[in-house]
Amino acid sequence: MTESVSSSPSEQQLSGIEMGLQSTGLVKTFEEQMLNADDKLSHIDSAHLGEKPEKFRESDAGDGTRREDQILTGARFYTCVSSLLLCTFLVALDQMITASVLTTIADHFNEFNKMTWITAAFMMPMGCCAQGWGRLSISFGRKWILVSGMALFEFGSLITGISISMNMFICGRAIQGVGGSCIQTVVMIIATEITTIDKKPILYGTLTLTFVFASVIGPVIGGIFGTYASWRWCFYLNLCCSAIIFPFFILSYHPKPPVGTFREKLKTVDILDNFLIVASTVLILMGISFGITGSSWKTASAISCLVIGGILLIAFCEYNFKFSKYPVLPSNIVFNKKIFASFIVITFNYSAMMVALQFISIYFANVIGHNAFHTGLSLIPCAVSSCVSSIGSGILIQKLRIIKPFSLLAGLLLPAAAGLLMLMKQKDNLGRDIGFQILLGVSTGLNMQGPIMSGLINAPKTPGTNILMTAYFIFGRSMTALFLEIAEEIYTATLTSGIAKISPMIQGSEYAISEVIVRSDLLDKLNEHDRSLVAGKILESCHDVFWLCFALAIVALIATLFMSNKKLPKSEDVEA
Repeated sequence: MTESVSSSPSEQQLSGIEMGLQSTGLVKTFEEQMLNADDKLSHIDSAHLGEKPEKFRESDAGDGTRREDQILTGARFYTCVSSLLLCTFLVALDQMITASVLTTIADHFNEFNKMTWITAAFMMPMGCCAQGWGRLSISFGRKWILVSGMALFEFGSLITGISISMNMFICGRAIQGVGGSCIQTVVMIIATEITTIDKKPILYGTLTLTFVFASVIGPVIGGIFGTYASWRWCFYLNLCCSAIIFPFFILSYHPKPPVGTFREKLKTVDILDNFLIVASTVLILMGISFGITGSSWKTASAISCLVIGGILLIAFCEYNFKFSKYPVLPSNIVFNKKIFASFIVITFNYSAMMVALQFISIYFANVIGHNAFHTGLSLIPCAVSSCVSSIGSGILIQKLRIIKPFSLLAGLLLPAAAGLLMLMKQKDNLGRDIGFQILLGVSTGLNMQGPIMSGLINAPKTPGTNILMTAYFIFGRSMTALFLEIAEEIYTATLTSGIAKISPMIQGSEYAISEVIVRSDLLDKLNEHDRSLVAGKILESCHDVFWLCFALAIVALIATLFMSNKKLPKSEDVEA
């Protein structure tokens, strides 16, 4: 009796063993495996008994409302979509409208050394704030967060339009970027919510069409204002458009509001988590910008920003994934391999397109010699082909329900398109330039919807997942700001080196050839011989940037291989 009692473990010993297993994560892992096994068995049983499989259901919003509360139909759906398209058009237009008036604005304030900040001040907040807006939209509702973002955007437009100094102008652009980030993120979140997953591809395709169209006509409109009116109208235009968009959106979108008091909602916003992600990305991007605009990467400002930004980024990862109760980047999204693959494809596919477009426009303006208006017109082949392929792939995905094959095709075409851009010559060739742009547009347009749809199909069903994952994807797309900075560094460094080599061949220009690097308007004031030499070096620098586009395309292709093979659910298999 004594031996049998002593050989059996006591309750205290059992609880100690259980606690030890829990601390190592073995119990949790075992429980997860058992739950997965139960799910598989129940699925087999239901199939064997002739029962219908469980319908596909997307996650609830995480704000106390249910998934079906957000779905719109009929006239309410179409009016809401129309307002979302107008919001998208406004932000996309502003991203590119300054491309053709950069030198005009810098000349007005006589501060050419700050010209790169006209774009950087807008793009940095676009990339840094996207994820935070996703969490805020859960806490306080998508409608009023988007209205707040629109108000910020218009306030920034007003400051920019009435600026009396370059510093005031840059401040206004930064405020515009914060508001634009909100608009871009929340528009996609609302688009994700107002319809079921089987109908999303065409809706996403329409939003993409609007974005690309606005991005291309932006430089044309900017060139018209800069040439025939005033560059300030590039920003006053936003104020005029808001008079229509503001009331239209407010009157057309009436979602069920989040549950809870203001104090309860405020508790769901982790201020430290949001601060760390914004501060770290801003400092890293600023460090890169200082390295580009300064004389050396060894300057104190560049090193300080990069080091402090890196430390804050590490702190964000540690806090966000281990301690935050309401993380802006949930671990069940970031560490999901299929979702992460989609994120990489979105980030690098979109970045390759935008970097290529930026430097194709430089090619047409500075190498071929087009004015702002004709430069914008020259980009139309890329815009049209991208829009057609985006809408076409959306329709085909919705009809055929296959996703990955379109992404694989796009992944194969994009490196080829980037490689062909390196064949652009100093002499204009309309057929060649149109053909190269069409391939670029088709390859990027095909991959606009697929990765997002793949991510949504594989998203966890915990409340708020779809919203935070959509913000995560927009955050990835906004990382274009980082790659544009890198592209600008490549362009500036190689052009500086190239200009130094041809300086002895210059036939006595009244302008310092080194000034052409920051003042492209001086090209028209050079004689034909000097302009030809400088244009040749600009073309070589553009080719170097297209190598970056090629590298981005290869990364997107590799990530595509790891995307999910799941199909889009049938309409009858989706829970409305």
